[in-house]
Amino acid sequence: MSNSTDAYCVPGATNFNKAYSRLHGYIALVICIVGSATNSINIAVLSRREMTSPTNSILTGLAVADLLVMLEYIPYALHMNIKIGPQVNKNTYTWTVFVYFHSIFSQTFHTISIWLAVTLAVWRYVAIAFPQRNSTWCNKKNTTLAIVSAYVICPFLCLPIYFAMNIVPSEVTAHNNSEFAEDLDLPDNRTVYVLEMSRNVQLVTAIMWIYSVILKLVPSIALSILSTCLISKLTTTERKRQKLLKRSTIGPNEPEKQCLATEESCARRSSRTDRTTRMLLAVLGLFLSTEVPQGLLGLASALAPDFFKSCYNMF
Repeated sequence: MSNSTDAYCVPGATNFNKAYSRLHGYIALVICIVGSATNSINIAVLSRREMTSPTNSILTGLAVADLLVMLEYIPYALHMNIKIGPQVNKNTYTWTVFVYFHSIFSQTFHTISIWLAVTLAVWRYVAIAFPQRNSTWCNKKNTTLAIVSAYVICPFLCLPIYFAMNIVPSEVTAHNNSEFAEDLDLPDNRTVYVLEMSRNVQLVTAIMWIYSVILKLVPSIALSILSTCLISKLTTTERKRQKLLKRSTIGPNEPEKQCLATEESCARRSSRTDRTTRMLLAVLGLFLSTEVPQGLLGLASALAPDFFKSCYNMF
């Protein structure tokens, strides 16, 4: 296994996996607990009546999706990574069904989170590029429709994942004992259950294309384009603001003062919008840093099925 893994991964991938797997459960648990707390606070604050706005509504929908992903991952990390509870239970039918559910549930709500981030980027671009139409295009009705659409359509996009895996019973023998429980001898002839990828190569390849392109790369490309547009618009706005400041220091005459006062008021509002947009750009950057690698690895798995078995699946 080590030789085939290193053939498809970077050298030393197997050793890295063994070393990191001891830490992953604890790191994931801390992230999930802290993330669940902060997302709960976000939902409580942003859902207050005085905080109602299209941007905050999308952020609330985003926080709900992330909260569900993190809460669901806690029992998985405790049992599979930190190994709380009898290790022999890892291969019971009930636990295997939970892992099956975990695979579908986490990917579904993660996809919802990604597309809500894309929606958020679109809404912010409209706000700074077309401020006069923002209240019409990004009103409460359209925002609600966008959020509901993400929660309804994304589960259908993830539906092929349901067919990618099968729960398979297996008999324990002296030769395969270590595959089911490390440092633990299971009695021979015991029936255990494992979650395996479908043996239909064409089906798995098609699902990998859907996973990598539609669920990962397409939203990542959209986020990249929108982020570039937002940065460009921020740069243009900043240049206009600097020109306004130069004009105000020259000493305008009385007719120009009223115009400058109006422009300065608009500039202050624009400055607040820019600060919000910069914060959202940081959020979008974090999304890209996590989604692009997954998309590329999924694409590699679609192009070379052995890559998934030997490398990607190990992590």
